[in-house]
Amino acid sequence: MEDSRRPGPGAPRAAWSGDGAALHTRRRAGMTAAVPERLDRAVDALDPEGAVLLLLGEAGTGRLVLAEEAASVVAARLPGPGRVIVLPNPPHAASGHTSVFAEHFAVALEGRTEAGEIAERILAGLFATPGAGPVVLVAPNADGYSPRDTRLLELLLQDERVRGIVTAKQPTGALERLGVGSERQQLSVAPLDRVEAERFLCALLGVDRIEAETLRGWLELAAGNSYALAMLALAADSAGRLRRSRGAAWAPHELDAVPGEYTRVILDPCTPEEIEALELVALAEPITETGLLRSIDATLLAALFDRGLVVSRPLPDGVALVTGHPLLATVLRAGMSPVRRIQLNDRIFRVLSDGLGGVDPVYTPVRLMRLVVFGIESGQHLPFPWLWAAFELTVRGGDPRLVLNVARAVALHPDADPMQAGSGALRACRTARLIGDDGSLRPLLGVVERLLADPERVAGMTPMLRVRLTTSLIEQDLRDDGDVDLALAALDALEDRLAADEQPVREAVRGSRVLALAYTGRLRAATIAAPDEAVSADLKAEWIRSPARALNGLILDQRGAFGRAVVNAEHTRRLSRLGPRARPDVIDMQGFCWLLGHWVGGSAELARRVLDELASEASSDTHAEAHYSGFIEAGAVLLAVQEGRWADSAQSAERLLDRLERHDSYGIAPLVQAAFALALAVLGERDAAARALRASLRGTRGIGEAVGGHRRILALRARQWLRDRDVVAEAQSAAEWAHAEGLELIELQALHVAAFETRTAGPGVLERARELAVAVDPPLGGAFLAHIERIAVGTEATAADTDEPEVRLLAELGVWLPLPPAAELTAREREVALLASLGHSSRFIAARLHISARTVETHLSNVFGKLGVENRDELRLWAARDRASAPDAPPTEAPAPDPVPERG
Repeated sequence: MEDSRRPGPGAPRAAWSGDGAALHTRRRAGMTAAVPERLDRAVDALDPEGAVLLLLGEAGTGRLVLAEEAASVVAARLPGPGRVIVLPNPPHAASGHTSVFAEHFAVALEGRTEAGEIAERILAGLFATPGAGPVVLVAPNADGYSPRDTRLLELLLQDERVRGIVTAKQPTGALERLGVGSERQQLSVAPLDRVEAERFLCALLGVDRIEAETLRGWLELAAGNSYALAMLALAADSAGRLRRSRGAAWAPHELDAVPGEYTRVILDPCTPEEIEALELVALAEPITETGLLRSIDATLLAALFDRGLVVSRPLPDGVALVTGHPLLATVLRAGMSPVRRIQLNDRIFRVLSDGLGGVDPVYTPVRLMRLVVFGIESGQHLPFPWLWAAFELTVRGGDPRLVLNVARAVALHPDADPMQAGSGALRACRTARLIGDDGSLRPLLGVVERLLADPERVAGMTPMLRVRLTTSLIEQDLRDDGDVDLALAALDALEDRLAADEQPVREAVRGSRVLALAYTGRLRAATIAAPDEAVSADLKAEWIRSPARALNGLILDQRGAFGRAVVNAEHTRRLSRLGPRARPDVIDMQGFCWLLGHWVGGSAELARRVLDELASEASSDTHAEAHYSGFIEAGAVLLAVQEGRWADSAQSAERLLDRLERHDSYGIAPLVQAAFALALAVLGERDAAARALRASLRGTRGIGEAVGGHRRILALRARQWLRDRDVVAEAQSAAEWAHAEGLELIELQALHVAAFETRTAGPGVLERARELAVAVDPPLGGAFLAHIERIAVGTEATAADTDEPEVRLLAELGVWLPLPPAAELTAREREVALLASLGHSSRFIAARLHISARTVETHLSNVFGKLGVENRDELRLWAARDRASAPDAPPTEAPAPDPVPERG
């Protein structure tokens, strides 16, 4: 088979460079893997002699890739052999070429203008050699052909020795005449959906799966466009941002990290004037305002419309002008210099201002927000009523960058009164902290300090605002590793200065005290300081108490009162959503508490439902604060641990920790590190697990300390799987700590680890375990107690009894006792062996690990061979006897994490 594809006149040079050709080849392989049914349909359509196939779809959807692959398959089947000729793209005016046929058939075109005569000469040349095989002609973007080229293509496709694949964005009258009288079919090439996109990217990158958040981000930017997807993935790979681990690929979702190659390929045919118009549209879209539309040259717009670089999109209030592709707009915005961006923002602002016609934009929210956005970006001195109205419009959320800019502008505006300036500064600080913008946060904290240092400004504030500003400084000092006792003393002094009738303000101070205590690991004191669990009749009081309730719920989980914690989280979350000034950060924390309650209690199905609900809420709002907190991702990591999906847990944790390393606004990294360590230990990655264990012990104030009991238990489980020589001492230390902090469930779990590792449980331990089990909600308390009682019987009595209902129950609740050492097993084999040793069927294991039952059987066969067992029963006995036998001396080579002092 001969492939005559070559760069043609007008083709962008970058697309046809060596790298571009390699990309094209990889896209062909990727598209074949992604949508094999499309290829099958295309090949079937081209089977008859003289067949013509018209592929319709947007640019970048893989029309040409599909056409070339189908042409290659068909040509390989034809006698002769068959030949593939790929015509170039239609030339643009600046290329100096006049025909798509000039590159391949220049001789036939010389001195001739009649299409019929040219077609005869081309066909004569193609079949001049005796026995020359049939031809498959690929004609990309034929809807851009000149009338003569279209007629010439029509004549060539009338010859039965020529099969044709024609790609176009949409059919035209001339294209409809192609193949008339022969076998002619039409096939629409739609953008890739989520499943197809993952197949395509996996084939492109050579991995088994694409991490969910990475896939979502790329698919959102590329809108299913295979070319854009390929450019995003390969650009991330070449820039070193793409990570490969355990068969998965993932990359940070950075909207400004767009491939320059994509920019060059798309914009190469554009004139400087067209690029300037595109930049304006990219910055101002969606454009509905008459003034902005009229400010763009109509001839430029027409040319951009023809090439699909801009399109019109219906909106509720009219038709808007937007760029033709989301990634194109991102590329244009990312490529603007700061000066160019300011110039365009200034131009847009002035056009919008001139179009007001005396109307106060305060009464037209959409116009107001656009004026404020472009005004702030261009450095305009905006009227304060505009800023305050925009501030009120963003009170329930929005793009955090926009919220931050508007709040900061309010705080700094000379016309803002003390209440307005304080409210703006408070929201700006919270938003900057959320998104990790330390460069904005530090100056804003200075604004708060100056406000509080001005007696006149303070006198103009309500006690609640004054307290909120003061506690924000105290809490930030704690996050910056300030002295805890000094912070608590400052809160005491603040509350002492309040009048007796200022109860709501006192509640705010107490809430800040609970946060200070919980974020630094003083959980017993935090429990005492927390508000009463009973919901009051005062809705305002409940709004104020909601952050403290969320933290108390996390502590209740560690006490084993997860039923109360779940009810508390559900009620408080519903109440927190009410009112005009709902706090998204509090709602997100309550959602995490709700999820954690089911996770702690061993209710994987309920935890999954909560996680899906939280993820669905976040995905419906591009700017949801949940995208920044890490709570949903942390929940996914913990749920995978509970379900025994260790590879999934490790991969999700690795990606989340990469993000948290750059910014962790809630301090959840230590908890995630502990879960990561456990997953790695189960998978047999000992060194990496030891590193994660060390990282989990680094004191980071925040949620990681508020759930310090869970963190310790996850770390203990990891030590068990690593056969760490210090695991018993660590378990005893954790039990003592939990007892001091009043965390019954954590103490019970630590006692269970110590009992299992020593294979003994003396009368004192047994008595204490029974006391603790009563305090822990069923079935968890009873499950731990039952196994401790079994251990207390002694190894001699249980060594012959390999039936382990207590172990299976613990596994169902998410507590996975370690397998015997088996370094020869792969990570996947360890996952399968663990589930199979507990009596689970291949179908169950396949569903749990998202693999086929046949793959499970293959892994089991490998496990049997490596362990020297014959079947599942012997595998179960192999695991059970190790759990029942007396403990061996810890291996000297076991990696023990370096001790790191716990924080007070």
